[in-house]
Amino acid sequence: MLRPLSRALMIAALSLTYVAWHGHWNDAFAKKHGGDDDSDDDSGDDDDSGGDDSGDKGDDSGGDDSGDDDSGDDDKDQPPVTAGGLFTMASYPVREISRPLTITKGIAQVRAAIGTDLSAKGAFDSFGVNLEGVYGYSDNFMLLGGLTDAYNFKQFGVYFGFEGALAYDVVDIRLAANLHRNAIPDYATFCNPPATPGEMPVGGMCQNAMASQDVLPSGKFGAGGTKFSIDLGLPFRYAIKPEIAIVALQTLMSIDFNSVDKDFVSVTPISGAMPGQPQVMTTVKGNSAKPDLNPSIGIATNPIPPLSIVVFAQLRVPDFDTSAGAFQVPVTGRIEFSPNQKLDIGLEFTLLNVKPPEGQSPIDNRFLSLFMQSRFGK
Repeated sequence: MLRPLSRALMIAALSLTYVAWHGHWNDAFAKKHGGDDDSDDDSGDDDDSGGDDSGDKGDDSGGDDSGDDDSGDDDKDQPPVTAGGLFTMASYPVREISRPLTITKGIAQVRAAIGTDLSAKGAFDSFGVNLEGVYGYSDNFMLLGGLTDAYNFKQFGVYFGFEGALAYDVVDIRLAANLHRNAIPDYATFCNPPATPGEMPVGGMCQNAMASQDVLPSGKFGAGGTKFSIDLGLPFRYAIKPEIAIVALQTLMSIDFNSVDKDFVSVTPISGAMPGQPQVMTTVKGNSAKPDLNPSIGIATNPIPPLSIVVFAQLRVPDFDTSAGAFQVPVTGRIEFSPNQKLDIGLEFTLLNVKPPEGQSPIDNRFLSLFMQSRFGK
C-alpha cells in the first residue's frame, strides 16, 4: 500500500513542480513580450512623427521605393525564425540541432519505423514496426504517444504523455505512462570459430578441438512479463557550436507499478569452468516494483544542414541494482537526412549491450531500424 502511495505522491510532486515553473515561465515570457509591444508602439509613434518631417525629402529622392527594396533584401537575409525561436511550418529548421526541444503549437509530427534483429546468430529472423507522434499543444508544451514493437511483437511498448519546457529549448520535463514488456532472448552454446556455419557443440565437443564455446543469443525470443510504469526524463540539449550539441536525459528513470517474473537475462561466469567449455551461465530474472534507472547521454552533429548524425548511450539498471550482470549499456547511432522542413528519413543502428558479459563481443547483439517522420500543421 505504501509503495503505490509513494509513487503517486512522487508523480504528483513532479507534476506540480512543472505546473508552477510553467506558470512562472509564461508570466516572464508575457512580461518580456508585453514590454516589446509597448516599445513597438512608442517606436511607431516616433516613425509617424518622423514621416511628417521627411515626407517631402522622400518624394524628391525616391527614398520610399528604395527603402521598400532594402527591407525586402534584409528579410531574405534573416534566419528563418520568429520571435522567441517559435517556428511555423514555413520557417521550421532543416538543421535538426536548430529545432526546438518542444515542437511549436499547432504542428504535429508522425514517425513510422521498421526494424530487424541483426545479431550474430539471429540476423533477419525477427522484425518490428513502430508508430509514434507528437503534437504541439502550446509553444512550450507538447503531447506525445506511440506504439513500438520488436522481435515479432515479443517486445512492445504503448505510451502516452507530455513534454514541457522548464527552460525553453534548454531543458524539459517528460512524463509518460508506459505499458510495456521486454523480449527474453534464448541463449545457446556455439563453437567459435565454427567448422560449419552456426556450429553448436555435440556431446560437449566442437569439431575443432581448439574452438571456444561461446554462449550467445540464438536469435529466438520469448515474451517477458508486462509492466506498467511512469517514465520520467529531463531532456537536455546544449549547443557547443551551431553544428554540435550535447543531448542527455531523454530518459532518466521508470517508476514501476507492478513486478514481473521474467524481464531480462543475467549472464554470470561459471567458476572453475575448463578451457573449451562454456564459461558463463544464463538466468532469466524478474523485475520488482522498484524504480528502474535509465539515464542517457549523447552527442549530435549537423555537418551540413540537411544531414544529422547522433550517437547516444543509455544505462539500463533494473531496480537500481548495479551489481554485475544486472545492467546493460545499449548504444545507438542515427543518421538522418532532411530534404525539407516537412520530412526526415534515416537509419538507426543499435548495439544492444557494449558492456557484455565474458565470452560475448560488444558487437554481437545488434538491431537496425529504417524510419521516416513527417510534420504538418500551421
